[in-house]
Amino acid sequence: MANYADFTVSSDTAAETIATAAQARSTPSAAPSVQTNRKVQVDTHGDGRTVTKDLSPRSVDTQRQLRPGNVLIGGVETSIEAARAAGLLPPGFDGPAGNNTNANPAGNHQGDEQQSKGETLEATGGDATDLAAMVMDTLADALGNDAVETGIWQAAETGDYEGSTPQGVTEDARAAIIEGFTAQANAVLRSLPAGVASVDMLTETLNDAELREARMATIHNDREKLAHLGRTALGRMETMPYQNPQGFEALIADMPAAERKALSFNEERREWMVKLPGKQAMSFGSAVRAGIVRVG
Repeated sequence: MANYADFTVSSDTAAETIATAAQARSTPSAAPSVQTNRKVQVDTHGDGRTVTKDLSPRSVDTQRQLRPGNVLIGGVETSIEAARAAGLLPPGFDGPAGNNTNANPAGNHQGDEQQSKGETLEATGGDATDLAAMVMDTLADALGNDAVETGIWQAAETGDYEGSTPQGVTEDARAAIIEGFTAQANAVLRSLPAGVASVDMLTETLNDAELREARMATIHNDREKLAHLGRTALGRMETMPYQNPQGFEALIADMPAAERKALSFNEERREWMVKLPGKQAMSFGSAVRAGIVRVG
């Protein structure tokens, strides 16, 4: 007879319970996921089943002014057409009534986990990861978990987002998922103590193999690996004017005029300098380390 063990994890007891569960199950889940602001409970059963329950408060009350034809889903503004294509609107939704700019997203109904029709997702201040999670949940209902996860893994592996999109997934839904993972990566990169890295900075400085590592670290939520690549990007950005002059020229060519004006080459010191109003001139590398020079 199998030695089954069941575990229940909530956001309040996650660390302790997950540590206990890890001793009973040696194979961790490899499904890609974005980290949302929702309060959730995860029931992990000894037979391999995992059931996720959303315990977040589900009410929205805001008079935020949106552009015509748009709607607010989970605190994120998107077009009604895109939300409908992604399956995030309930049947019969035609548009916001009066000043109500919020739409109750279509629920993720599965067996015992079916939610009440009167429940709506709590606004999260425009967090793109929440919208991405909703889109992924909805697509999993329509296409199956395997199709959605395979598409995400393939996109991370190859960097070909369009070619990795399963049939039946709209461009808007794909864009929402990419934006969610990008926001998740940027949250890690921007918290680095030295300088301010970003996905755009990684794109400018890392090679194809390293960018693949960064994408895989993002969908694995491997913060340590992503932070390592962020520090690598910062180091290369510091020396870009000298180690990669062509890349540096292309970078400053696209700078807004006001930012480009702060950069100048000091002939005497033979290095690029950054001079901001009210601040002492500093080398380009020092400005990167201070978080003054950013990409994206």
